[in-house]
Amino acid sequence: MFSWLRKKNNLSSPEYKFRHSRKEASEEYVKYGEDLANQRQPEKALEYFDKAIQVSPNNDFAWGDKGLILDKLGRTDEALESFSHAIAIDSTNPITWHNKGLTLIKLKRLVEAIECFDRAIENNEKYAKAWYNKGRALAMLNKANEGQKCFDTARKLDPFLYSKLKKMT
Repeated sequence: MFSWLRKKNNLSSPEYKFRHSRKEASEEYVKYGEDLANQRQPEKALEYFDKAIQVSPNNDFAWGDKGLILDKLGRTDEALESFSHAIAIDSTNPITWHNKGLTLIKLKRLVEAIECFDRAIENNEKYAKAWYNKGRALAMLNKANEGQKCFDTARKLDPFLYSKLKKMT
């Protein structure tokens, strides 16, 4: 089982070690959930992200990964809630902002999606996927010139981005 369960009974400084071991357990649950997600077992992955959150409610990665799975399952409102929890914990994580923006694109909430991509870019100006997806959202709003500038920036940051995106689809 998880190492935190073994450590919990042998604490010399209970408060410190218990907090530390809960964090470790939460991280292990997230890793296991990610493995299950990669094996295309989203429902099981979701269970492990929930376990990670139960053990450590401030694990922003668990909330973010949960959001990704919920989005893939078509549960977009719940996905947005999960991303919002992750952002409340760590508003500087560009990946969470980006993923929330992708969910908003699916919902055709393009202005909000662009705001999320902007936040991702504020936190990492070299995040090529955020630039690319901001360009997509702008193009969907019939702002082709602005969108093209974003596409150009994405391509400068990652010349192979387009071939990577094609492999992912």
